[in-house]
Amino acid sequence: MIKLKSYAFVLLGAFIYHLGHPNHLDILLPFGSIIGMAILLYELLPTQKTRYRVLKFLTFNLFITLASFYWITKTLQEFGDLPLVVAALANSLYTLIFQPHLWLLIIVLHFTNKRDFNLTDSGIKTFALSIFLTITEYYIPQQFPVFVSHPLITISEYLGLASVFGMPMFSFVCYLLALETVRQVKFKASSKLNWSICLIFIIANPLVSSLRTHNKLDSEDSYHVRMVQPNISNFMKMKSEAGGYASVSYVLGEYKKFSLAPTAKSKKLDLIVWPETAYPYPIDSNKEDFESTLLPPALNDLALEMNSHLLVGGYDHAENSDDNSFFMTEYNSAFFISPEARLLNTYNKHVLIPFGETLPFGPLNRSIGKMIPNIAFFAEGDKFPVFKGEKPVRLITTICYELLRPEFMREYLNSINSTPNLSVNLTNDSWYGNTLEPEQHLFLARWRAIEFNLPILRSTNTGITTYINANGQEEARLEYDIADKLDIEIKLNTLKSLDSSPTLFQRFGIILSICVWFLCFIFHYMLIKFKHAE
Repeated sequence: MIKLKSYAFVLLGAFIYHLGHPNHLDILLPFGSIIGMAILLYELLPTQKTRYRVLKFLTFNLFITLASFYWITKTLQEFGDLPLVVAALANSLYTLIFQPHLWLLIIVLHFTNKRDFNLTDSGIKTFALSIFLTITEYYIPQQFPVFVSHPLITISEYLGLASVFGMPMFSFVCYLLALETVRQVKFKASSKLNWSICLIFIIANPLVSSLRTHNKLDSEDSYHVRMVQPNISNFMKMKSEAGGYASVSYVLGEYKKFSLAPTAKSKKLDLIVWPETAYPYPIDSNKEDFESTLLPPALNDLALEMNSHLLVGGYDHAENSDDNSFFMTEYNSAFFISPEARLLNTYNKHVLIPFGETLPFGPLNRSIGKMIPNIAFFAEGDKFPVFKGEKPVRLITTICYELLRPEFMREYLNSINSTPNLSVNLTNDSWYGNTLEPEQHLFLARWRAIEFNLPILRSTNTGITTYINANGQEEARLEYDIADKLDIEIKLNTLKSLDSSPTLFQRFGIILSICVWFLCFIFHYMLIKFKHAE
């Protein structure tokens, strides 16, 4: 009976953790992940056999998988052409890889328990354990990176220190709060210093938000953007890419219809955006001289007729294959086209999705790929372009899940000489159907806006298309499964100037947090040494 109550408690923790992220109940708890994590740690930390820790952890993850990541089944059916039963069984394996850093915690607990070393019998140990959990969470690769601090984005306007420390410091505080709560409830002990650190951090965030000033453009002009969301079904999209004439005509017709629709008050559009892989045929760009590239008539005519820049997701030819296969012969790309219908630059996707755009087996990919013909193998991009429009606006582009990776964004922004003031993310979530994935994908992506003080235009095929300001808040959106256009008027004086400084998180990443943790750890140690703390 005691064991059943323990597993029921774990399920309660998983449910509360689940409510911190987009869910079918439409309840978002900003601190849900802290409470859920505290309950899980409450069950993992006491001395017990390792197999019980493993079973409790898997119980927690299984609930999350079934409640939040059930859409992986549909994805595997679409990407890998797998039968429903096989895809569902493979989906259940996500239980093993969700929150992979906690497997390391279980291993650490196994060996520390053998040596009768308690990780939670002092404040300095829980402080160190919070650092361990934060760093492993941040650096261990995840297909769909979900951090314990993600739900705090629902109060993004109060997260003033996000541009200083990024997500790592917020995750650290979440873990420290969870661990100190466990100590207080289970062991009737707590560290005043740790509670004070958390309290200071919590109070500092809204204060910094209220004092924060942005270097903004002086112009009173506006930048007019249209994002086209045609809601093309995945079936129709695949048929068009296979060359079906009727399918191609339908797909391009939908994009053209919404692109050419009249604008409010007859204002000229500065930029028209089509989402990831919108144009169905490969475009062989001239890598030596982009402007000499022969553009497809549909894009050429649209740019000239609307007299606007175009940013179009599509395929760019990389190289021919020696064995006449399509292994790494194409890029998943974004094409930036001038109002005069000249190709100005391209961005090729760097971070490819395993089992959808590549496989994670390195040199074995070519051989294994022949056995799984439905998986595409794209070439990886290696350049970080900045797209410049007529007005003083500079854009950078990411594709799909790239925006979920803070270190990739840091690499991008620190690799370019000119400061962008807008980020455009091209996405196609049609693979996942009308599930929680589009909301989850968007939810996780909003952190990049506040970490880098960079508004995000998010263009999708089936939704959710949205504009996220530099405070991480959505200003306009097109819901999932709607065919329409989203016209955005961005006041240039709300964008940071092109000579403004990068955020501290962009410059230093997690290093700044590590320095603060080190100083706090030394201070904590000195207090213990002089008997002012436990």
